[in-house]
Amino acid sequence: MKILLLLLTIMTLSLSTENIEKVYPGLFASVVNVASNDTLNVRSEPNYKAKKVGEIPSKFFMGIEKCKTVENSTWCHVYPLVQNWYEKFWEEKNIGWVNARYLKFSNHGYVNIAGEEKNCFYALKCREIEDKKECLVVYELNYDYKKDKMIEIKSKWIERKKLKGESMFGAVSENREINPEGGYCTTGKMIDEYLKKVKKQGK
Repeated sequence: MKILLLLLTIMTLSLSTENIEKVYPGLFASVVNVASNDTLNVRSEPNYKAKKVGEIPSKFFMGIEKCKTVENSTWCHVYPLVQNWYEKFWEEKNIGWVNARYLKFSNHGYVNIAGEEKNCFYALKCREIEDKKECLVVYELNYDYKKDKMIEIKSKWIERKKLKGESMFGAVSENREINPEGGYCTTGKMIDEYLKKVKKQGK
């Protein structure tokens, strides 16, 4: 009986790790497996006994800096996205580690690229090939505003470590030559609609 329980435990851990590996590196994550009236604790270190530095409510959407395996658990270093804050998770002192079992990952959204000026770059997906983690990012688009129609998008694979997930507010350029209207990014919806149309047409 003990052997059977041990095998089941190992299988469960393996399945859990396999699921995390398939989606990691997640640029973003939302809180799951936490009751709507409860919160997820943020720790100063990837350890349940480490100091609590913040709290995140159920379904909260955040950025992922990195993840690491500690013994039989995977922990992720998380941070709030600009203007997507929670009263107990918005300052630098609140940034920390949470267990990945409470996170649902996503690689779709606005990103900033290290060494490049912000310009509403938009990640579509990520992959890992021979230990190389990279994400497909839309870096240029041709949109006809008069006809309200997307003509073309250009994307390229960029190393995951060069990317930082952000909100529509945190990814917008402050350079008025690039972004004369200021405010926030709006191209994400246009890109998604264009890609759905292209897929539907079978291009």
